[in-house]
Amino acid sequence: MPANAATHWIRVIGDGLIYDGPCIVRTIILWPHASSQYTDVYDGRDATSGTKFCRLDAFSAHTRHISLGQGVLFGRGIYVDTEDEEDETTVTFIPLNQLE
Repeated sequence: MPANAATHWIRVIGDGLIYDGPCIVRTIILWPHASSQYTDVYDGRDATSGTKFCRLDAFSAHTRHISLGQGVLFGRGIYVDTEDEEDETTVTFIPLNQLE
């Protein structure tokens, strides 16, 4: 496996903490249950104290995927806040403690 390959993936339905701790985020995938849904992705443990990284929109009930190339450092964790509690979000990442 390449040294920079994502080693973890977590899928949540609705809002949720993906990972608690510093990591490198590689991809984010939104699978909406209906048309015109979105998920907000935060560097942090929740939507209140975290810093919003992006909003990922999906239209016409199609999956939306973004690749972050070599990855983006999230210093506190990964939290997703979906528009609807039935939307699914998957994030691939590398915990920093695995890079040491």
